[in-house]
Amino acid sequence: MRLKHLLGFDTLRGLIRLHTLLLVSLPLILAALFFTFFQRSQVIEAEREQLAASLAQDRNIVRTWMTERFADVEFLASLGGTYKNDRSGLAGAFRDYVKAHGSVTAVVYVTADGWTAIDTNADASVYLGDRDYFKAAKAGRPALVTGLFGRLSGKAICIFSAPVTDSQGKFDGLVFVPVQLDTLDAWLREARADPSSGVILCDGEGRILAPTTRADGDAAMSRVPPHLLAAGDTGFLFTDPAGREMIGAVVSLGLEGWRLVQAEPVSEVLAGYRRQSLWVVLGTLATIVLATPLVLRLCRNLERPLEILTGYARSLRAKGYDTTCPPDLGGPMPREIAELFEAFCAMAGEVRGHIEETERLSVLDALTGLYNRRFLFSGGAKLLDASARAGRPCTCLMLDLDHFKAINDSHGHRTGDQVLAHVAGRIAGAVRRSDLVARYGGEEFAVLLTGSDRQHGAELAERIRQALADAPCQVGDAYLPVTVSIGVAETRERVQFGESALDDLLARADKALYAAKAAGRDRVAAEEAD
Repeated sequence: MRLKHLLGFDTLRGLIRLHTLLLVSLPLILAALFFTFFQRSQVIEAEREQLAASLAQDRNIVRTWMTERFADVEFLASLGGTYKNDRSGLAGAFRDYVKAHGSVTAVVYVTADGWTAIDTNADASVYLGDRDYFKAAKAGRPALVTGLFGRLSGKAICIFSAPVTDSQGKFDGLVFVPVQLDTLDAWLREARADPSSGVILCDGEGRILAPTTRADGDAAMSRVPPHLLAAGDTGFLFTDPAGREMIGAVVSLGLEGWRLVQAEPVSEVLAGYRRQSLWVVLGTLATIVLATPLVLRLCRNLERPLEILTGYARSLRAKGYDTTCPPDLGGPMPREIAELFEAFCAMAGEVRGHIEETERLSVLDALTGLYNRRFLFSGGAKLLDASARAGRPCTCLMLDLDHFKAINDSHGHRTGDQVLAHVAGRIAGAVRRSDLVARYGGEEFAVLLTGSDRQHGAELAERIRQALADAPCQVGDAYLPVTVSIGVAETRERVQFGESALDDLLARADKALYAAKAAGRDRVAAEEAD
């Protein structure tokens, strides 16, 4: 009692000072202890799991990209048999393919004796019979070669190759396609919610393939450290050469040793939480400092407003948290509290509206108003599952604008955007509400037709093609003719490409689209029945 009297804790002022000190110090101490012994490990563990899950999704993106590239080169290899006695025709088909694919630097046909017969980038014949991809083709296998750079562009490239066989199924050479890896950069950036997340694609030896800004650097900076390559896909902690504590994860693509790698400093992972903790501490301290002189007065003046607040809370809960919620004052109330109620109710309605609008825009393509590629893969998978459960077929139309690059080059990108919107409107107007229409990327569109077989899909595709051919796009006072090539494919029980029925359907429709392009454009090509 004597000590309390000396310290002044037997008075109201002393008690307020004591409790203020406790309110300031205890949250700081407890927050530091909580962060040090518990929250830090939870934040790191959550980030580790997020890294692993994110890389697993990216693996599907890269596999799809690789599958499409192999499908392209296999299609080009099949042309070797089609144009066996017409080298000039084969060379023309190769040049058309290069023009239609900006990331492809050349298409090369190598004969069975190892000499190049067609090279869209060179005229001189070169002996390639000692290359690994030639040996793989001779054994009947496609191949993928990395760690190369374009002679003219200086950009990182990889080579996709596939064997050519004659009518007897015997080895008759190979076709290979050098592909610039910056297209894969774009794929990863478009598919990820955070394009700057630092995902790295490397080969089995650790050479960085994407992003190409890392792959084009010096040798020391363009390789993934061996200890990071040896990590599993569950994520792990390690210390980098600079002494920083890092969290990383690695997933294998299962093709030619390719891996996806992501690592980030633990300090960056914890930065947000530390800032949040600091603001909480500062806010608590400021509140206590400002509130302490007013404690007694607040105790006298807040009793009645608190009773009104309690009654309003009960009323709000009884009305199901209606966003309009005009406060029932029930008598005099401080103006600030009444304004707070009104602002809160208005804000709640606005927030709900913003959330609904954000959810809507997240699945739409801003230019065309169609669904975007992300929704195609999420909503398309559900649509195919529903069709499969109902025992109904589903058909995919893959559409690509013919000579769209020429429109952009001749009339500008704004006109190109008008053409895309025009085509999107025609496609959307030709399908049912139950069908799914999406912008697949660039000038490509995808349509999923529920309950439609390949024949019906081909008929609808022809109507769309004819409708676009008959209705040029009006740009100012001019009319631009617009034609499309369309590939048609129907769902199958066996998945041939990718990991899902949707991956397979899109890949086969895309393959049929290439057939339509190769056949001269402005036409519909349906895959042959299984």
